[in-house]
Amino acid sequence: MCPTLSRENYFLTVINEAKRHEMQSGGLEQEMREVLLTLAESVRSNQVISRNLLHRVNQIFEAYQAIRLKVSLVSKMEDLFVEEHKTERAQRQIVLHTEFVDKPDQLKRRYMEAIISLLEAIEKNPSLNLLTCIHCGDWYIPYPRAKVAKFCSSNCRNRHHYILRKTKDAGSDGKASGDELMKMK
Repeated sequence: MCPTLSRENYFLTVINEAKRHEMQSGGLEQEMREVLLTLAESVRSNQVISRNLLHRVNQIFEAYQAIRLKVSLVSKMEDLFVEEHKTERAQRQIVLHTEFVDKPDQLKRRYMEAIISLLEAIEKNPSLNLLTCIHCGDWYIPYPRAKVAKFCSSNCRNRHHYILRKTKDAGSDGKASGDELMKMK
């Protein structure tokens, strides 16, 4: 995809906020959320993206024309040294601009930008690794050098280990139930 249409890894922000979004049942926003989550889930589980899912993405692109393309010329000054005299020559470069039609606070735009962001991330890195934090449940991309990544941040890792120590000290054999962990978060 050229040019880049969305912010890098923006899809993670939208996926992690998706459970808080209120929307109409059967609306375009709901379909976009389902497609985004299905697409992210297939990446997380290292599955090949199905033709059916690609068809659903293309249907969304057809139903919601969210992007305007514009071309402009930009003058770029170039210094040339000719016969010990400095001269400047204007060079024209074509630049392709993209802009979203809707305002950034609309759910349709947020989900469309997230879908595009995820597709661009897949295109940029076909072996994209998506994980879910075992403490907070947020989606994240682990650092490339991380051998075993379980947490989205050091804060989650520290909090998780604190809770485990706390429950172990309380006498529960070091294994906290899901309810106990949720209460301590």
